[in-house]
Amino acid sequence: MARKQKRKKGKKTKSAGRFGARYGRKIRKAITEIESKTNAAHKCPKCERYSVSRIGTGIWKCSKCGFTFSGGTYIPQTTMGITAQRAINRMVDQGIKIEAEAGTELPGGGEE
Repeated sequence: MARKQKRKKGKKTKSAGRFGARYGRKIRKAITEIESKTNAAHKCPKCERYSVSRIGTGIWKCSKCGFTFSGGTYIPQTTMGITAQRAINRMVDQGIKIEAEAGTELPGGGEE
């Protein structure tokens, strides 16, 4: 008679282990990934120290200098926000001014 092979028990998915077998594997993995990013140490844009924590949805605060700023829902600086800031910095370095003149006609036929 062949012996039954012993298998390792399934690991609980880190912080989503509190859900047990409920909600499905993909959802529990996604929650684990999001929570690990949210609870990681984030750098303060003002004092450059890793002491930023989440207050609410998209609201972040540095515990050292008290600087409060808005950011992404789960991380303080989103990839799109970083890309936009890089483009703005590049324009400022080149000396391009972004100004909207009052009364200019918009392409859609309306006015500002």
